[in-house]
This record gives sequence, C-alpha cells and structure tokens, in this order.
Amino acid sequence: MTPPTRGAFLRAAALAAAALACAQVPAAEQDAARRGVLAGQLKPLNSIIADIGRKYGGRVIEVETKRGRKGELRYEIKVIDARGEKHEVLVDAASGAVVAQEREWPTQPVPPAQMARYIRQLEQKYGARVVNAEFERDGQGKAVYEVKLSERPAGEMKLLLDVRTGEVLHPPESAAPQAPPKSMAALLESLPPKFSGLVLEVELETDHRRRPYYSVELLQPNGFKLELEVDAATLEVTRQKVDDD
Repeated sequence: MTPPTRGAFLRAAALAAAALACAQVPAAEQDAARRGVLAGQLKPLNSIIADIGRKYGGRVIEVETKRGRKGELRYEIKVIDARGEKHEVLVDAASGAVVAQEREWPTQPVPPAQMARYIRQLEQKYGARVVNAEFERDGQGKAVYEVKLSERPAGEMKLLLDVRTGEVLHPPESAAPQAPPKSMAALLESLPPKFSGLVLEVELETDHRRRPYYSVELLQPNGFKLELEVDAATLEVTRQKVDDD
C-alpha cells in the first residue's frame, strides 16, 4: 500500500479544520488535532463524523473534545438516527474506533434528595452557593456532575463531582499562584477582527481548576450567535462555538 503523500495529509488536515470549526472544540484542541492529522497520528474529524453517521444511520448534531486517562484525544459525538433517537458515543481520535457509548455507561443521574446532599456538602466546604449543576460524561465516559459555585467578585468556580459519591474530582489547587485577570475592557479590545459582532453578554467565570476566563456572546450579521471562552489572564481564545438557535 502506497504511503499517503504530504499533499494528502494537507487535504485531510484542511477537511479536519473545517469539521473542527463547526464543533464545540477549544482552539488549542483544534491546533493539536490539525498537527496530529498532518503527522498521520490522528484520523480527520470529518472522516470520523462520516463513519459515525453511517454506523448509526443518522446525522451528527454535536461534537465535543474529551481527554482519556493518558491524555489521548477523544471526541464525544451526539447523533440522531433515522427514527429520531439520539445516541452519544465516545470515539478515539487516533483510530476512529468507538470506545464507549451511552448504553454502556451504567451510572445515571441521582434523585433530588441525593443531589441536595451533594450541594449542601459543597456549599459548606467552599463557603459559596451552588448556582448550576449539570449531568455530563468525562473523557472515559464516566458520569459526572459539572457544578458551578458563585464566587464573586472573582467569577464562578466550576467543579466536577463523581455522580455515585459526590466526591470532587480534580480538587482546585488554592495554593497555586495565578496571574490576575485582565479587565473586561482589555478583553473586548483584544478580540481579533474575525471575532466581530454585536456584544450580547460578557461574563467573568472560573473553571473547575479555579482559573478565570471570560464567556463572550456576539451576535453575527447572519443572526447566529458566536460564543467564545477567553483565558482571563492571557486573553487567548480557548473555545468558540456558533449557535443558530
């Protein structure tokens, strides 16, 4: 079998870039994926999306990146089949193989009384109010709750909880020094021309590692909404998403 040429790799990388731009993929992950495709280490995302669409006889509606235990890149893909049923699968970016799917994920969301206990424990431990809790899957398909705690004026702190126990995964390292967040005005002035639009909302938040970031929503001329996440210290755009709702 003839090895792929560099031109073939470049074409694959270009297709992958187009697919990544339409997915909920952080900018840093997009760059890593392009480099991986060029090096022949990763399968192009557009090819993975096509394979999943054929496998489930439907269309892919959402893609997010996850990281495995060893840092390997994975895609969490949501697809709607011909009967209108939604499936979620976790796909290895290197091989394109499905490593987990929704029916293989045994842990389900907890009932209200159990969730209330988790919330009380968190609020007592961190001295802040829980303002949001959402059931999610991590890079191994493990069930977690992504929880936001109000922590003004520094924004909001995000934590990940083990659904079964309520234990905090990757506890924040409070002792680690952090650069102070730059001002909201500096953020808006720093946005590249490609992120133009009308400002709908700007908010200073904190991720599950207590790192501050800005969440920005911009109305586009076509009526779509561009959502950005920007590192508050470096002003680097780390995530972008176009929402047509």
